[in-house]
Amino acid sequence: MSGWGALAEGNDQTGLSETEQAVVEKTNEPVQTVVQNETVQAQAPPQQPVTSTHFVSNFPDIEAEMVAQSNSPIISPSSIFCGVVGHEGTGKSGVVFDAHFNRYPDGLMMAVDFDNGALSCKQAHYRESKNVRIFSPWVMQMEDRTAYNYLLTFQRVMDIGRYAIEYAEKQQQADFDGPLLRTFFVTGVDQFDSMCIDCMKIYDLDMDAKDAIEASHSKLNQEVGWNWNIRATRFKQLTGICRKLNALGVDVYWESHLKEHKDSQPEFEGWKFAWHASANKDLWQIIWCKGKKVRNSDGSSTGEVQHTATFFKSKLNPNLHNQERIYFVTKPEEDAKWYGLPELRDGAIGGMQ
Repeated sequence: MSGWGALAEGNDQTGLSETEQAVVEKTNEPVQTVVQNETVQAQAPPQQPVTSTHFVSNFPDIEAEMVAQSNSPIISPSSIFCGVVGHEGTGKSGVVFDAHFNRYPDGLMMAVDFDNGALSCKQAHYRESKNVRIFSPWVMQMEDRTAYNYLLTFQRVMDIGRYAIEYAEKQQQADFDGPLLRTFFVTGVDQFDSMCIDCMKIYDLDMDAKDAIEASHSKLNQEVGWNWNIRATRFKQLTGICRKLNALGVDVYWESHLKEHKDSQPEFEGWKFAWHASANKDLWQIIWCKGKKVRNSDGSSTGEVQHTATFFKSKLNPNLHNQERIYFVTKPEEDAKWYGLPELRDGAIGGMQ
């Protein structure tokens, strides 16, 4: 058999046993290459250091105030802290009422009424108004020879002032729907100052005085002496309350009277304002109300009285300093004519036009 034939026979695998045939068949199967996919996890980018440009304050409450002031308040702060001084019957309370009702027709006025000036003005000219709330500060007592309890009266003034602050803070909220407190008026500030002196003598000094009458005894005063710092501290509490009300958007007016003072400076014309001297510095405006008799060329009186207001102090509107306005005129057999003060009506006294 030729080589090619033998070769052909050699490829004939029919003569193999079943086992051998199976091995051959398996050997002749095409080879399959299996590639195992390796799971490759995505590499996370390198972590950057955690930093912040936000300033973290050690004083969070103050920082909150700082941030809050970047927004306009619902009610802007007031720049009117005005004293109105003059003799009795010159229309001082009327000037304040007129300013309030012209500037804030629907606004609330709270009055701490030491001398009943606010009450009498309301009853005479604004009886129908529901927007004037008058508080007598005096606390009566029945068990002593003096009519008033001075310490409790002082505390009542503080409580009324704190209530006004609470109300003014509440009306700064967007959902507040009540009448807005726009004016805080204290009449008879000279009486408040006198009460501070009585409290000093009765309660603050070691005078062993039972009441204001005993505390006023000259001999007792000479033996113990006075501590005017105590009186000043008490008086300044009202100043602090009123400044807070200004910050909350409430106009503040003080009314007081005059005392003779021979050694006064020329601009005071022999008088002084009857409140603690600190008020002259602390108030932003002072209006001096005067009644001037109009005379004929021969010096005889015509019967006409012109009530004028001098802007004695005008810190925030220097154009008004020492300016004079006629706000009230009376003539015999004629009805009185009231003009008011335009600079209070429109807020110009506070530097606002």
